[in-house]
Amino acid sequence: MEGDVFKARLPGDHDVLLLANIVHVLSASHNLELMRRTRATVQASARLLLVDLWTDSTHSEPPAAALMSGQFLLMGGEGQTYSEQEADEWLGQTGWRKLERKPLPGSASLIVAEAI
Repeated sequence: MEGDVFKARLPGDHDVLLLANIVHVLSASHNLELMRRTRATVQASARLLLVDLWTDSTHSEPPAAALMSGQFLLMGGEGQTYSEQEADEWLGQTGWRKLERKPLPGSASLIVAEAI
């Protein structure tokens, strides 16, 4: 579904939601709101797939993701790369449980979460 994730009515009949390359353009508070909003639209056991440039807790690995963080802030005015631990906190606060993180080609990786 295409549209503004903060304004459009999100459909509730999906069992998988894919958010690809969105997290890094938003502030931490907007990402928390996004996780809360998406969770409110789906039933328990639905999956959330978060594809982005997730870093380690020091925000230094992988190096390409760390270097791009400043660019995201300058271009979008609020975004940056975030750590897997930050994503874990957002998910836990909004009714999602992280199942796994999978590396993807390049610097991106996939976080798979389940609605609880």
